[in-house]
Amino acid sequence: MTAFKSLDVLFNPASIAVVGASSNEMKLGGRPIAYMKKMGYRGTIYPVNPKSRDVQGLPAYPSLSSIGQPIDLAIVATPAAMVEDAIREGITAGVRAFVVFSSGFAELSAEGGEIQTRLRALCDAAGVLLLGPNCLGAINVRNRVIASFTTAMEDHDLIEGGFAFVSQSGALGAYWLDMMFQRGIGVSSWVATGNEAGVTVADAIYHLARDPDTRVIGCYIEDIKDGPAFREAARTAIAAGKPILLIKAGRSETGAAAAASHTGALAGEDARYQALFDQIGILRVNSLLEMGDVARLVLMQPAPTGRNVGVISVSGGAGVLLADELEDAGFTVPPFDAETCERVDAALPDYVSANNPLDVTGGVAGDSSIFGRVLDALGAAPHHDSFVLFIGLMGSISGDLSQSLVRAFAKAGKQVVVVWIGARPDVVAELERNGLPVYPDIPQAVAAMTQARALAEGQGHADALAGIEWPTPLPGPEACDARSEVHAQDFIRAHCHLRFPAQKLVQSPEDARAALDTLKAPLAVKLQSADMLHKSEHGGVRLGLTSADEIADAVREMMDIAKAGSLRLDGILLQEMTPVAQELIVGFRRDPVFGPLLLIGRGGVEVELRPDRAMAYLPMPAQAISAMIHNLDSAPLFTGYRGGPTGDIATLAQELSRLGDAFAADESIEEIEINPLALSRDGSFVALDALSLHRPVAQSGRADVQSTAGRSKASAE
Repeated sequence: MTAFKSLDVLFNPASIAVVGASSNEMKLGGRPIAYMKKMGYRGTIYPVNPKSRDVQGLPAYPSLSSIGQPIDLAIVATPAAMVEDAIREGITAGVRAFVVFSSGFAELSAEGGEIQTRLRALCDAAGVLLLGPNCLGAINVRNRVIASFTTAMEDHDLIEGGFAFVSQSGALGAYWLDMMFQRGIGVSSWVATGNEAGVTVADAIYHLARDPDTRVIGCYIEDIKDGPAFREAARTAIAAGKPILLIKAGRSETGAAAAASHTGALAGEDARYQALFDQIGILRVNSLLEMGDVARLVLMQPAPTGRNVGVISVSGGAGVLLADELEDAGFTVPPFDAETCERVDAALPDYVSANNPLDVTGGVAGDSSIFGRVLDALGAAPHHDSFVLFIGLMGSISGDLSQSLVRAFAKAGKQVVVVWIGARPDVVAELERNGLPVYPDIPQAVAAMTQARALAEGQGHADALAGIEWPTPLPGPEACDARSEVHAQDFIRAHCHLRFPAQKLVQSPEDARAALDTLKAPLAVKLQSADMLHKSEHGGVRLGLTSADEIADAVREMMDIAKAGSLRLDGILLQEMTPVAQELIVGFRRDPVFGPLLLIGRGGVEVELRPDRAMAYLPMPAQAISAMIHNLDSAPLFTGYRGGPTGDIATLAQELSRLGDAFAADESIEEIEINPLALSRDGSFVALDALSLHRPVAQSGRADVQSTAGRSKASAE
C-alpha cells in the first residue's frame, strides 16, 4: 500500500499566507489575494511583504514568523533564491503546507535540482506538505480557495460542480479551467503539480477519489515516476465510481527501432502506458475539448446498458448522417417495434411515419411540442437504450422547444443526447441545467457517446481485476545479457507446458548427420548464439532442409558465420519443421515504471511492419489472457477463419498465465519472447523460436541467480 500524502490542508485551509504578496493584482503575489477576495474565500488571508503595511486592503506582515497566528497554507511567490529561507521560516512558524509558484529549480539546472531536493527534505522532515515548485497552484471551488495565479480566473466566476482536474502542466491546466467555465461545466477542485517535489499526480488523484464533491477526474500527464502509486490511486478512484479521463503527452516511439527484441520495439513507452490505462479502466482522450465533451455526458447521465439508439431529427438528411455516424462508432439504429410505432404514430402529424431514424420534419417549427410528444412515446421503447435528438436553429421557438424536451426527458428514464446546430446560449444552458447535454455537431456528440460507452466497459474490465496485486517494478538495467533460444526454452519448459518441435542441439556437421536417426526431415537449422538474436536477418536460419548433406553443409556454414563474427556459439539447433497455419508473438518484459508486462500479437518476422498487439501487466488470469487474444484484429485467423484450424485458446491462456507468474517472480530475467508461437494445422500451438534477456546479477535483486551461458545442449522433445 502506498502512503499517500493528505491534501486536506491544501484544499481546505482556514488561513492562507502569501509570501511575496503584492498590491498589483496582475503580479504572481497579487493574483491569489485578488481572486479570493473577489470570489468570497471565508478564511483569513495574511499578505507577507516587508515593504508594505497593507496589501489590497489587508494588513501586511514583514515575515511569516511575525503573523503570530496559525497558518494552514503558505503561498510562496518570490524569486527562487528566497524560497528555501521562506520555507525554513514557515516550518518554524508552524505552516502546514506550502504552494511554491517560483521557478528556477530542477526544470532549469542541476544546481536548481539540488535546491529542490533540499526543499523536499525540509518539508518531509517536518511533516509539511509541498506543492511545486514551479507550479500554478491549486483551487477548491466550494471553499473558494484559489492558491493560484492562473489568468483563467480573470474573466470567470467559479462554477461549482463535480469535475476535478489534475495536471503536470500549469498552462494546460489553465486552458482546461478556462474551457470548462466557458462551457458551463462545474468544477470541484483543480491542481497543477509542477515539479512534483512533494505532491504528485497520484497523491492528487487519491485525494479526489475520496472527495465527496468530485464525480469525474480529468488528468494531464507527461511522465509518471512512481507507477505503483499512480495505479493504486487510479484504481481507488475508479472503484469509487469516479471515472478518469486522461490526456497523456508523448506518443513518439523514438528508439524503438534499436530495441533488442520485437517485444521491445512493439512495447514502446506510449503503448505501455496505454496498456495500463486499458487494464485499470482509465479513458484516454486526445484533447481538452474531447475531455469536456465526455465529462458533460458522464456528469449528466448514466451510461446506457446497451448500444441500440433511437434517432429523432428535424431533418431527414441529418437523421441519416446521425445513423451513419452511430453505426460507424459501433452503435446500432434498429427499427422500432410495432407497439412503439403505434405510440409514436399517435404523437405525430398524419404526414409523418414512425421510422428509425425518425424525421419529424419542419412541422416542428409550427408545433414545438412534437419533439416532446415523440420522446414521451419512445421512452418506453423496450429495445432502445438511448436517444439522440437532432435540432437546427429554431429561432424564436427555441425556448418553448427546450421546455418541451426538459419535461419529456424527466419521464424518459433513458440516456438522451441533443445535437443542436445554431442553438442559443440560453437554451443550451437551460437544457444542460436540466441534465440534457447539448453538442454543436453530430461527430462531436457521437464521439462523446462512444467514449462514455468505453468508460462503462472499462469499468467492467477493472472490476474483473480488482483483487489482483501487481509486483513492484524494478529499475531498468543499464544493460542486459542475451541468451540464445535453447536457454529461453529451458525456462519456458520448466514453468509451463508449451510445445516445442522435436529438436537436437549439435556441435558439428557429424553430430548433425547422427541426429537424423531420431529427427524427421524436413528440418530447420538455426544458429544458437547470444550475439545473434534475430537469426533470420543474418543468415542464421535455414528452413526445409531434407538431405543429410544439405543439413550438414548448413551446420558447417553457420559455424563459419559464428567464427567469422567472433560470436559466442552454443551450438546449432536442428528442429523438425512444423506445418504452420498462423503465427503469434508472445513477449514478457519488465517495465521500470509499472512492472512486468505481457504482450500478445500477430507474430512472425514482419511483426513490426504490421503491428496487431495487446498488452497487460502481470499477473494476468487465464480468462483475461484469452480475452486479449480474442480482441486482436487477427483473432479470427486463430479461431477457424475460412476453414482454418481452431486453436485451443483457453489452454494456451492457462499456460501463458503460468509462464507470466514465473517470469514476474524471477527477477533475473528482463525479457522473454516467443516468436513465432505457431498455430499448427492440427490446432495446437508450438513455440518455434524464443529468446531471453537477463539482468546482470547485481541488478536482479537475487543473489542466487546463476548464469546459464555455459550450457551446451538442449533435450529433444
